[in-house]
Amino acid sequence: MIVGFIEWKEHYETGLLGYDAQHKTLVRLANRIHECLDSQIPGSDLELGSVFGAFLEMTKTHVRTEDELMAWHHHDPAYGHEDAHRSFLEGLEAIADPAVDGFSHRERLGEILYKFKAHFEAKDEQAFLAMLRRHNLPGAG
Repeated sequence: MIVGFIEWKEHYETGLLGYDAQHKTLVRLANRIHECLDSQIPGSDLELGSVFGAFLEMTKTHVRTEDELMAWHHHDPAYGHEDAHRSFLEGLEAIADPAVDGFSHRERLGEILYKFKAHFEAKDEQAFLAMLRRHNLPGAG
């Protein structure tokens, strides 16, 4: 079981091994980012940059996978799901852009983690996961 900022729950699993692995990886990375943000240990910024890069790349991969699954199943998500994906990715990419001013990267990244947690636990996301569990999909097991 994954515990931390985001605790992994059994009802998050769909039976699609690759999709579930992506979710678990994102949760583990989000939890590690959260730990790094809370850390005062020297060198935590270096680890934070590395973990953030992995989180950004996995998020891009996962959004593509989820969008494909939604299209394949003709899933009509609640208004704004695609916008939420786009906005979330834009926020991550803005943090990755060293030219962006404003809040510290740590503060913005913390805000984005809370958005990720809220999106992951949202009714629309949970309805989609439940729909995937109900369908006998190729690769499910």
